[in-house]
Amino acid sequence: MRFSEALSGLLLAVLGAAVIAWSQTFPPMPGQSVGPSLFPSMIGGGLVIFGVMLLAPALRRGDRPWVEIEDWMRRPRMVLNFALVVGLLVVYAFVVDALGFFLTSIVFLVSLFLAFGVNRKWILPLAVIVTFAIHYAFYTLLRVPLPWGVFEGIAW
Repeated sequence: MRFSEALSGLLLAVLGAAVIAWSQTFPPMPGQSVGPSLFPSMIGGGLVIFGVMLLAPALRRGDRPWVEIEDWMRRPRMVLNFALVVGLLVVYAFVVDALGFFLTSIVFLVSLFLAFGVNRKWILPLAVIVTFAIHYAFYTLLRVPLPWGVFEGIAW
């Protein structure tokens, strides 16, 4: 699916307006003229400006439909793969705390590798290596705790 510049600009401008409106609900900082809403309001303003910059020329040209269906969306296998990615992300979000990062990530990656046609002899080794690499990057380098789930007893 391909979105035109007009639709992208409109969505960006609406998002910017929503950010500005939401940031105005932040409480003011006592004794200061600058409060917590300043930076989000500036970001929202930038989004509105860039959205209008995309929208205006596209509306003047008016040559493309706002949404085009790509060829891959006409192939059932590709639509199934897309739905699988979205579905697995939702399942991941719900089960990662209970099962833990390691188990959930390996199952997640194995499922995707199978669906996307990765050579079967590489699926499990790749899933394990990628899972440990991601864990190392988040847990050790970035200091982001990942859930241990069923492996809580052996957490290092």
